Amino acid sequence: MLPNRIRISKKATDTLAMMKGRTGLTPNILARLAIANALESNSLKKKISSSQDGQEFNTNTLLGDQAETYAMLIRQQSDDTEIGKAVAQLVDDGIGLFSGVNNLSDLFVKCKGKVA
Repeated sequence: MLPNRIRISKKATDTLAMMKGRTGLTPNILARLAIANALESNSLKKKISSSQDGQEFNTNTLLGDQAETYAMLIRQQSDDTEIGKAVAQLVDDGIGLFSGVNNLSDLFVKCKGKVA
């Protein structure tokens, strides 16, 4: 079961705020892209060590209508890890997608073929 609120790391919070300024996309949409990127690379197989000292999201805002789909995918990759911590780790791992992105067009090019 998904928690009602999920807190991400300070580092991820800062990166999402910077990317919002560059792309105009809200942090929850950017976080979804980061999560999808991290899920694609099976990053939850690594040790989960993400801090949760940053922004707190309502789960419905963060994951939208696809919350249960994200939860299912996360559970497939996590080894009985608390799902809130797993989401924070995925956002941390997936923000690498944003390196070198200066505008929405750059982000589109990076995401093309990765997330639908």
